[in-house]
Amino acid sequence: MSAVRRKLSAAVSLAFTKYGESGDLQRKPLVIAHGLFGQKQNWNSVSKALQRRLGNQIFSVDMRNHGESPHVPTMEYEEMALDLVKFIESVVLPSTSGKFSSVYLLGHSMGGKAAMSLALSEEKKHLIDRLIVEDVSPNTMNKSSHSNFPHYIRAMKEADLTQSRKLIGEYLAPIVTDLATRQFLLTNLAPSNGESRLKWKLNLDAIEDFLSHITSTTLSTGTFEGRSLFQSGGRSDYITPQDHPVILDLFPNAQFDVIPDAGHWVHAEQPQLFMESLVRFIEADD
Repeated sequence: MSAVRRKLSAAVSLAFTKYGESGDLQRKPLVIAHGLFGQKQNWNSVSKALQRRLGNQIFSVDMRNHGESPHVPTMEYEEMALDLVKFIESVVLPSTSGKFSSVYLLGHSMGGKAAMSLALSEEKKHLIDRLIVEDVSPNTMNKSSHSNFPHYIRAMKEADLTQSRKLIGEYLAPIVTDLATRQFLLTNLAPSNGESRLKWKLNLDAIEDFLSHITSTTLSTGTFEGRSLFQSGGRSDYITPQDHPVILDLFPNAQFDVIPDAGHWVHAEQPQLFMESLVRFIEADD
């Protein structure tokens, strides 16, 4: 990226799934933002269970260039934060018939970084009542696993999409050697408008172009004084004790919860413990 500040693209309208009815207003709405290569449907079972527990409306979104949301050339964190602002202001808050003026915001990994970016925005932080960040710190996300991502993207772009999902999976296997990761990536395949081929729901070109930004950006300015929960997996290194002072500088009312026997995808690996942690945080001092 050029050192000269680039003009941000316009906010896009995010695709979403809503859980709960218009009368489910026991608590404020919860908005969920997924991580890189994810999509809203990955949160289906957790969203349904949380909605029953909280008695509110829950909105799981597809981030830009993912799932059913628009494909656009750029995806900086500030842009993704503005997408969330547009979604909260135009979709979520109107659904509460004026009862609420802020939401609970949960983000995992890339989605967590976008959520933090919104929370640290002086102009729009008022939209967030409580912030939940799953397994990512404001510091760089450069982890050893990220060195594989360019190879994953290249293999996905080169896969023959006229073949079956099974054969595409076999093609990816030598590059994406971990079965769970490979199956996760394959959930992004979808039929291509009646054609006898599949398509990637991901905008792989934009993700490839902005991969370094997504994995190496550090958030270092602003303050969010609201209550924040930083959840991390006990087997993950995305949030370490060394990150806590950095987090507390930006989020002075943050608390931390380490979920045992979980890696980076805490909500998928330990869904019950993840949800108990989140519900305790939201119900506290209600």
